[in-house]
Amino acid sequence: MSFKTEPHFSWFFVIIVFIGLFSLTVQTEVSGETIHSDSLTAMAIIKRMQDEYVNSMSYSDSGVVKTVFIYTNNKRTVKKPFTTAFIHPDRFRFEYREKKHGSGEHRFIIFLKGKDLQTYWDLKKGMKLDSLDRAVAAATGISGGSAITVPAMLLPNEITWRRAIRFYKPKRIDDDLIDKTDCFRIHDLIGGSPTTLWIDKENFLLRKIYREQAFSDFKAQTTTIYKPVLNGKVPDEMLDFNPPKKKAWW
Repeated sequence: MSFKTEPHFSWFFVIIVFIGLFSLTVQTEVSGETIHSDSLTAMAIIKRMQDEYVNSMSYSDSGVVKTVFIYTNNKRTVKKPFTTAFIHPDRFRFEYREKKHGSGEHRFIIFLKGKDLQTYWDLKKGMKLDSLDRAVAAATGISGGSAITVPAMLLPNEITWRRAIRFYKPKRIDDDLIDKTDCFRIHDLIGGSPTTLWIDKENFLLRKIYREQAFSDFKAQTTTIYKPVLNGKVPDEMLDFNPPKKKAWW
């Protein structure tokens, strides 16, 4: 006796099993991603962050470096706003500003378009630097470190005089929120100073750095805030050299 419905039953059974296995695989992968995210080590997070920057097609940000200098009898706060713009492979602009007494500002601009490198610093007119590496080195200290931290991750082959962030023994600490954005936190002694980084869990971009430094007669607490955009449209005005045309009065 033969059963003509048997082949149909077999194929129906195979399809049901396949759908079940596929659903289980998807669920496993999704849960695996969650488990993986929660169990990422500090070095794994740092590596992913570095990869996101170096592999980006475009990047822009605005931010500020805020340093509170704490003396025995008083405090002083310095704010240094900055912007970064980048389009792969060789369009780049960085600018930092620092307000001075009265209404004046100090500005440092680094501009790169192909082989055309230009720099502007109102404290040293006519300054000429022959490489992006040297330009970033010149701006790093006065910008509170913002000139190198992200740019050196975007362009590691061109900016080589110093690592973007000089990690020593990074460790992961409790996660935190910044503007409702869930972030990993990495703590380390960077240059001998306690430093904490906030790294966006979704896109692995740097959102905040907090650093404490102790000197002989004062302490410094520095907070750097980033508002980054990865692989988005970079406005033309962010990439133009556009140095001040009028001589600063101070």
